[in-house]
Amino acid sequence: MDRISLGFVLAALYNICIILFSKGFSSDLGAIDPLFGPGGCVGVLLWGLAYLSLARSYSSAPAVALVFALEKLFYGVHWLLWLKDHSGELGGMIESDYLTGTFYSIYGTGDFVSLIFFGWVAWRYRDRLWTGSQGEQGPKSPTSAVKEVT
Repeated sequence: MDRISLGFVLAALYNICIILFSKGFSSDLGAIDPLFGPGGCVGVLLWGLAYLSLARSYSSAPAVALVFALEKLFYGVHWLLWLKDHSGELGGMIESDYLTGTFYSIYGTGDFVSLIFFGWVAWRYRDRLWTGSQGEQGPKSPTSAVKEVT
């Protein structure tokens, strides 16, 4: 496994940890931030599985890595905005519920690291961003297909 594939696997494992932090998709995290209710936690898990699915074919799908980077930007900014209003509560949260307090203390850090990683992958393979693998042409527009026929 190459380093980039490993990065996708690590990002997936990071997201899969939501099962632990949410205590099996309970409503504990969602009681603090509705984004992480049981359904939102399942969504985080599904994103992680999506990262895993691209671990071996990332070079042929940099547009998907770009989508992953944007998704991580959303979660990272959401975390910063949440911290702006609630950072003073983290100590008490950790004391009363270690997993929940730890989750809210750290989750955005991993999202920003993943944002940089996925953004780098998209940039690294940007020559394939809209064409698939290097050198192949992407789908032709209907107008270009008509021009070739005439």
